[in-house]
Amino acid sequence: MILLQETELEAEVPDFDNGGFKRARLVYRLDPLFGHGTRLIEGAKLQPAAEPLGELVERTGFCPFCADTIDSATAPFPEEISRTGRIIVGKSWVVPNVVAYSAVSAVGVYDISRHFLSLADLTRDVVYDVLSALTRHAKAVQEVRPELIYSSINANYLPPSGSSLIHPHVQSSLDPVPLGAQRRMIDHARTHFESYSRSYFEELVGLEEVSGSRFVGWTGPMAWLVPFAPSGFYETWAVASEIGLISELADDTLYQLATGISLVMGAYAATGLQSFNFSLMSASPTWQADGSRLFFRMLARAPLAPYYRSDVTYFERLGQEAMIDHSPEDWAATLRSHFGAGLT
Repeated sequence: MILLQETELEAEVPDFDNGGFKRARLVYRLDPLFGHGTRLIEGAKLQPAAEPLGELVERTGFCPFCADTIDSATAPFPEEISRTGRIIVGKSWVVPNVVAYSAVSAVGVYDISRHFLSLADLTRDVVYDVLSALTRHAKAVQEVRPELIYSSINANYLPPSGSSLIHPHVQSSLDPVPLGAQRRMIDHARTHFESYSRSYFEELVGLEEVSGSRFVGWTGPMAWLVPFAPSGFYETWAVASEIGLISELADDTLYQLATGISLVMGAYAATGLQSFNFSLMSASPTWQADGSRLFFRMLARAPLAPYYRSDVTYFERLGQEAMIDHSPEDWAATLRSHFGAGLT
C-alpha cells in the first residue's frame, strides 16, 4: 500500500505591512519511493526569471558535435557495436563518450546540423531519433557484454543543468551496478511486491489516475504524472506499463515516449523555463518478478546566465550519486601537507 504522508508545518514570516509576523503556509511531504522530503512553500519565487538566450547559445568556436567537426572530433565504435563506426538515426549521431562515467557510456547528439536546439525545436521526431539511436547502442553493447545489466539514458540541457556544452546531447550508461536512484527504485519495488503481490508502479499509476490531481495522461504504454513529493522544480514522471528494460523498447513505444518528453519540453517553454535534466532508468533484469518498471523522470533547472555552469548534473540530481574528479585519498594527502605540524 502506498502511503502519501503530508504535514503542515507552523511557519511565520515578518509582516512588513502591519508589523510583527504573519503565518505562512509550509507543507512537508515525504516521497514514498525514494524517501526524500519535499517542502512546498507559498509566497516566494525560488527560481530567477529567465532572460532571452540570445548570443549565449550561438556557436563562437570549436564544437565537437556540429556536422563539420563531429567525424574528426569523436571516435568510432568497435565493429561489434557498429559496423559503420557510428550509430546514426536521421540527424542524430551516437558516439563513444570521452569521459568514463560508466563501464560503457555513449553520447547521443539530437541533431548534428544545428548547434543549438531550443525547447521548441526538440520535437517528438528529434527526441525519437536520439532515443532510437541510443537504444540500438544499448542493445548492441548488452549483446557483447551481458553483465552490464543496468542501463539508463540521461540528459543535461544547458550549463545550469551541469552540461559542459551548448550543443544539446544525451548520455547513456551501462553498468554492472545500478545508479543510486535506480537501486532505491528497484529495492522498493521488490519489497512492495513481496508484501502486496502487486507492482508498486501499477499501484502508483492507479492511485494517481483515480485521484486525478497529479495525473497527466497516457502516451501509449507510458503513464505521465507529477510526483507527490517532487525532488526538483516542475518534476514529471513517466512509468511504463509492462516494460522493464531500455533494450526492450520497440519503435512504437519509443515514439510514444518521445511524444511525452517533447510535450513536457513544450510545457517548460510555455512556463518560461530553459534548462532541464532527465533520466530514463531501466528496471531490474527480473522486473517481471519484482514489480520494477522502466521509469522516466524530468525536472527543470535554473535559467541560463553568462559565466554560470552548475556542478550538479543528472548523476547527482536524478541518479542520486556523486561524480567526483579526484580521489579522497589524494585530497587527504593534500590536507595533511597543509595541516603539517599542527596535527596531533
